[in-house]
Formats: sequence, C-alpha cells, structure tokens
Amino acid sequence: MCEGFLIKTSEAIVFIFLALTFIAGCIPACSGVDVVEATEAIDQADLSVNTAFVAVADAYDAGAGVEGLLEKLEVASDFLSEAHIAFRSGDYQTAYSLALNCEDSVEDLNTEAELLTVSVYAEKNNLKIWTVVGSCIGLILLIVLGIIGWRFLKEHYYGRVFEMKPTIGES
Repeated sequence: MCEGFLIKTSEAIVFIFLALTFIAGCIPACSGVDVVEATEAIDQADLSVNTAFVAVADAYDAGAGVEGLLEKLEVASDFLSEAHIAFRSGDYQTAYSLALNCEDSVEDLNTEAELLTVSVYAEKNNLKIWTVVGSCIGLILLIVLGIIGWRFLKEHYYGRVFEMKPTIGES
C-alpha cells in the first residue's frame, strides 16, 4: 500500500510539473503581444526618440534654451532602454508597454522643439530689422547734423575769413 501510494504521488508530482511547464510555456503566447508587435513598437519608439533628438538639436543650434526638452528626452530614452531590456529578457508585454510610454513622452517634444526654433528665428529676424532701422536712423541723423554743422561753419567762419583784410608785410 505504501508503494502504490508513492507511485501515485510521484505520478501526480510529474503530472503537476508537466502541467506547470506547459502553462508557463503558454503564458507568453497568451499575453497578447508577440515578438513582432514588441519589435515594431520598439522600432517606432526608437525612430520617435531619434526624430525628437534631431528636433532638440536643431533648437539648440538655433540658440534656444532646451534644458526642459533635454529632460523630457532623457525620460523618453529611459523608457526606450527599459523596453530594450524587457525585450531581451523575453517580457514582450512590458517591452511593448514601455515602448508606447516612450512614444507618448516624445509626442509633444517635436512640436515644442520646433516652436522654440521658430521663436528664436523670429527674434533674430526682429533684431535684424531693428538693427537696420537703427542704422538708417543713425545715417539720416549723421547727414542732417553734417548739413547743419556745415551751415554753421559756413556762416560763422566764412564770415570771419571774408572780414579779414589782407596785410602786406614789410619787405
């Protein structure tokens, strides 16, 4: 009786082990996200981060203050790196979720960077216009003051010169 019980117990343990192994093998397949979907999501997130990086670099090159954008880009990069780690470990659902979070965090970043770039260029153009206007006003003032100065010199000094009588010195 003890032998029959041990055989039945060992068969039950083997059956439970095989059932758990089968269930564990089916869980990734039942999770709803497969390798292809996770790969596509990570690739799209990677493309979004690269596009955002280029937009932030353009804003920086234009002279905009991009500190806040860099912080958001860092958060997105953290999501992307965690998605890669989860993908390599076989956790496709988490990788897919992190890739979507990455895309969400980068979504408005491109628009913000482009708005900063446009505003910096608008300020530079505005400054150029004021520089040209100021230069024109300065040139006009120089000409007007030159004419007024010439008339002043003409009236006062020419008058004095014409009033002077030549003197012939003794030889």
